[in-house]
Parts: sequence; structure tokens; C-alpha cells
Amino acid sequence: MDPHSDAQDVPRCDHCETAIVHSYCDFCHVNLCTPCIGKHISDGYDKHKIVLFQERGSTLIYPNCKTHPHKICESQCMDCDNSFVCSSCMASEQHGRHKFQEITEIYNTNKDVIRNDKNEFENKISPAYEEIVVDLENQLANFDGIYEKYTTNISKQGEKWHKEIDIIITEMKTKLCDMKVSRRKILQEHLDEIKQKQSLISQTLFDLGELEKSTEVSPIVEYSSKISKFSYIPPKFQLTVSPPMFIPNPIDHKKLYLLF
Repeated sequence: MDPHSDAQDVPRCDHCETAIVHSYCDFCHVNLCTPCIGKHISDGYDKHKIVLFQERGSTLIYPNCKTHPHKICESQCMDCDNSFVCSSCMASEQHGRHKFQEITEIYNTNKDVIRNDKNEFENKISPAYEEIVVDLENQLANFDGIYEKYTTNISKQGEKWHKEIDIIITEMKTKLCDMKVSRRKILQEHLDEIKQKQSLISQTLFDLGELEKSTEVSPIVEYSSKISKFSYIPPKFQLTVSPPMFIPNPIDHKKLYLLF
């Protein structure tokens, strides 16, 4: 039996493995009962973040200051390219009279942007690309059948002609084949382009999902919305040139006799 839960899957303390969990260390990601909290923080490590078990994952992980490594940055300097600053930095001459903004405000604002972006990707952009891909794949699936029909008609007409004009039939088939290859290439290239963008959207969705779950401040604060990059949905693609039509002329035996 898993010592961390009973038959009702009640979480257990990771230290004693018997008591029901009450708290959580948001830094070490450890379940704790009330008696074991003291044991957990007895190592003197100053980064422990003890919160109620129901509030686990709520503690923001601030970046360490590059100038003062033992301090964390809770603000940004608006006059220094939004660089992260700690309390010592803010009090230094380097940042004298500079304007600062708490990064929790930026963090919360960008979290909303991330959630909105993720929602737009999931409910609008990604489905739109999926619809385009399905449409292009359907066109390609029926592509050979359309051209095969015309090839068959040409072949039947060619059988009516004498062997001396087989070269004409061969030439017509070659041109049709070249046209087919050229137009297939256009459709395939468009499909590949859409699928490539679809792949980027899937990766972006994954990254947004990770950011949404993350409590890392730096990537959240530094996040820039990618909606504008993908918000334009390409229209469904159709070849501007219609498929060829083959309408044979009736054979004029007199003219054919004269040609021969």
C-alpha cells in the first residue's frame, strides 16, 4: 500500500509517512504534517516556503539579484530596461531617482495575457488551421481521381486515332501530367506551409501551458504575446486555374483522309 495515502487517497506527510498532510513546502515540494514542519525547516535553509496544503504552488519564485546574489528581486527598474532589482539595488546611487514597479503586478498582468493567448490558440487559431489542413488533405485525396478521369478520356479518344498520330496523344498526356505535377506541387507546398505553422502553434500552446502552470517569475514577466504572429488565419486555398477540360471534336473522315 502507498504509505502516502489510505483507501480514500488522503495525502500523507512525506517526512513521517503516516500523519495526514496539513502544510506544504512550496520550495522543496514536500507534503508536511504540523509536527514535521519544525523538522523540515531545522536545516536553517532560508528559502523554505511553508504554506497550507490547499495553497501549494501559490508561492512566486523570484529571481536572485545579479548584483546582490543573496537577495531576491521583487521589482523592476523602469529606467534600466526593466531590469530586475532587489531592495539594495533600489537604495543604491546607480538607481537614484529611478522609477520602480513591483514585478508581482507585471507577473499577474502577463499571467492574464498568457491565459487569454492560450484560450485564443485553443479555441480559434489552432482549430482554424486544423480546418484548413483537413480541406487541403481532402483536395489532395481527390486530386488523382480528377486527373485520372481526363487521362482516361484522352486515352479512349486516342484509341480512335491511327497509329501514325500516337505521338500527338503522347504529347497531350505529357502536358497533362506536367500540369498535374505542377498543381499538385502548389497544393502540397501550401499544405506543408500550413502544417509547419500548425506545428509552431502546437509548440506555442505547449509552452503557454508550461508558463501557465509555472511560478517562475522571470519567464512570465519577460513573456511577450505571440497572438499577433498567428492571429491572421489564411483563407481556404483553391487553385486559381480550373482543372483542364477535354472535349473531343467529332472525327471528320474527309479531313482526316486529306491529312493522311
